[in-house]
Parts: sequence; C-alpha cells; structure tokens
Amino acid sequence: MSRVYPKQYEIWFADLDPSIGSEPGKIRPIVIIQSDVLNKAGHRTTIACAISSLSTAGVSFIRISIDSSGYNGLSKKSYILCDQIRAIDVSRLKSRIGMLEQIDINRLNASVQAILSL
Repeated sequence: MSRVYPKQYEIWFADLDPSIGSEPGKIRPIVIIQSDVLNKAGHRTTIACAISSLSTAGVSFIRISIDSSGYNGLSKKSYILCDQIRAIDVSRLKSRIGMLEQIDINRLNASVQAILSL
C-alpha cells in the first residue's frame, strides 16, 4: 500500500473502528487539523476531528455545521465534531474526498481554540 500524506483541512473517509464508549466509529468523514509541518514530515499519525451528519441541539460552538459542496466532497449537510479531536494512524485514512472552505476553516480554528483554551 502506498504511503498517505494528508494535508491540513482536507476531508477524508477514515475507518474509526473499533471505537470505545462515546468515540465516533465506523467509516466516516474526518477533517485533518494537524499542521502540515508534521504532515510533511511523514508522521505515521495525524490529528483529526470526526464529521457526522447528525445534529446536536445547543452545542453550536463545538459542532460546526458545514453545507455540502463539490469543494468539500460531502454529500449532505454535516457537523464537525470539534469536541472529538483525536490522533489516528494514517493507515485509517481510506480516501480523500475534499477540502474545507476558508469560512469553515476559520470557524473550526475558533472552535478548537475555545475548546482547548488556546
């Protein structure tokens, strides 16, 4: 299998099974949030947030809604689970489906900063 080199803010399908407890599982979209400095260095892991098509009321700053588009590759309105940041091995990445748009990147960065108190 060829080596995978994800880029920051790309959206990929990833196999998140097995999951434990409330961790998102199954094959689902994720967004890469790790810096390209580490991605280009060939790290075997990357840091990502899961994406879900299910809305959760009242948690708008930790669940960012993104509309589907040809650019991001999502087939329907989805939600970045900013409270579900995790490191994953790049072997979990199955296929690149798109890239976040700049407005969504800005919202993602603000949410991650708030969640991590950065």
